Amino acid sequence: MSLTSLLSIARSALLTHQRAVDTTGHNIANASTEGYTRQRLALTAEVPLQTPIGQVGRGVTAAGIERLRDGFLDQNYRRENGDLGRFATLKDTLGQVEDIFGEPSSAGLAAGLDGLFAAFGDLANDPSGRTPRTLARQSAQNLVQQFRQIDQRLGSISGDVRARMEGAVDEINQISQQVADLNVQIRTASGGLRESPDVKDKRDQLLDRLSSLAGVRVLERTDGTIGVAAGDALLVDGGQAAKLEVRDEAGGRVSVSVAGGAGPISLKSGSLQALVELSQTTLPAVRDKLNALVKGIVTEVNSIHRGGRTLTGGTNVDFFDPAGLTMDSMAVSQAVSLTTDNIAAGRSGAAGDNSNALAIAALRTTGVASFGGQTLGAGYQELVSEVAVALQDVTGRHEAQDAVTSNADAQRQAVSGVSVDEELTALIGQQNAYAAAARLVTVADDMIKDVIAMVG
Repeated sequence: MSLTSLLSIARSALLTHQRAVDTTGHNIANASTEGYTRQRLALTAEVPLQTPIGQVGRGVTAAGIERLRDGFLDQNYRRENGDLGRFATLKDTLGQVEDIFGEPSSAGLAAGLDGLFAAFGDLANDPSGRTPRTLARQSAQNLVQQFRQIDQRLGSISGDVRARMEGAVDEINQISQQVADLNVQIRTASGGLRESPDVKDKRDQLLDRLSSLAGVRVLERTDGTIGVAAGDALLVDGGQAAKLEVRDEAGGRVSVSVAGGAGPISLKSGSLQALVELSQTTLPAVRDKLNALVKGIVTEVNSIHRGGRTLTGGTNVDFFDPAGLTMDSMAVSQAVSLTTDNIAAGRSGAAGDNSNALAIAALRTTGVASFGGQTLGAGYQELVSEVAVALQDVTGRHEAQDAVTSNADAQRQAVSGVSVDEELTALIGQQNAYAAAARLVTVADDMIKDVIAMVG
């Protein structure tokens, strides 16, 4: 080996270990940077020189910069993060639904329903009295108002869910386009020994956020780009990004589709999936059961009331408007609104007859066929209990999922996060290697001087 070869080896060592020190310094500088992945300069021996006596080493070179990241751990974290986003959204919205009922409460719907039947019980004690008749009508009007307020608040929650869906879709579209743009940058910048670790870190941060919204799967490509799938929709493929949109469905339900696509996409997790679930299933189910309660109250009370006689001897008079079978249409009948004389307390028309009022008051404790033999109050309490149980269940799931997601993040941070102590240890080794290479230059220089002196 010639002395110039020795200098060449020393030069390669100096340049390579200087770059290694730069990489370590970059790690230390970003030790607290969110989303940063620890980098390492991969070293490899230079291609040896073939000589008559065999191969002779030519020093060291950099094979490229590696990101110390585990794709499996990333995938695991994003899967868990998608479930966390779903449970968090369900917990938040179900909590709002439970707050609508406000049970147990002296001002809740259960108290309003009890107040209606109690008012008819008071009317039974004084079937000809004006005051108990007025109170019976007032309690019915109060109950109507409570149902309408619940309907408005459910509508407000549904509107909020729709707005949040649109916001989530907009954010997903923005992130998908950004990921596609970064794919183009990475594909352009990468190749050979060139890498784009910091750009890939930015892309991974976007994917983490996207996983919370839609529970994504990442598909690695050989050119450094990725595909991103959410449910059965491909959001990103290389430099191309699809756009999602919110669509109105029958019955006030809302779905999410790919723009220009034939039908709704099927998501598996993420806050957007929870919003779709709330819009299509949970909130309509609550509304349907409350409307069924209204229908049961109107139908059962009217059925009894029509069999009685008013103070003026009239029969077949409805207490509630028979057409108002939903929360937003429920109303006291026009006849009863006109005068309380049209309230039928008895059936015979005889003075003191309270049989009709007693029968309506008995609905408080008597099961009805429309509710499977349950009382109207029990039917309402069952709905309240279902919401409370669902909220308790999703709250427990959210807490457990939060712990699982935090553990998944900790596992990947153990691989990709920067440990300043480890970097300082690596820095010492790189510094020693650089110093040794510098020493090699000095030795080669001394040897060259010796040779020159000998020639001279």
